[in-house]
Amino acid sequence: MARELLESERTMLPIRRRLRTARGFTLVELAVVVVIVGILAVVAVVGYRKLINSSKVTEAQNVVQSIRVAQEAFRAETGVYADIGTSTYCPNTAPNGKVITQWDPNCNGGTTTWARLPVHVDGAVHFGYKTWSGTTTPVSAGAATWVDWSKAPANRPWFIVYAASDLDPAEPLLTEAVGSNLFNQVVTRNEGY
Repeated sequence: MARELLESERTMLPIRRRLRTARGFTLVELAVVVVIVGILAVVAVVGYRKLINSSKVTEAQNVVQSIRVAQEAFRAETGVYADIGTSTYCPNTAPNGKVITQWDPNCNGGTTTWARLPVHVDGAVHFGYKTWSGTTTPVSAGAATWVDWSKAPANRPWFIVYAASDLDPAEPLLTEAVGSNLFNQVVTRNEGY
């Protein structure tokens, strides 16, 4: 009988060693894992915010481009660009990236309504939009003073499309997009990151 106990003890010895070594994580190991998970979460949140703001800026670029096309179609029919005005945005709300508003072609820009332009926007928008025009080189670009207008061709009919939104309420700057027939691209500033 004594010999059997010794045999069973020998077979149990490796199991007891394994149980002694497999006790769990230390507090330091657990703290390192928590820190790594926290860093990954911060990186994910920042990346997600950049992605969302980027999609909002893309919306502004697309709508500004649609308004540019509508201005050219309007000029082809009437001989002049539409001057909607700069006193209010369309939609008639303060530009706020956190609030989306349905596009309203009947909103008034101060001079006339947006219904004059064949602008078709699917869904709600995050930006407020303005467009104005003239017959000679713009002396003042209104809200788009940060665009270099000195390279614009002189003494020809022009229009400017301006979009603005407050994508980052923590920052005092508006995110802006500008398009015109005087240059062939939509330019943006302060993209909310």
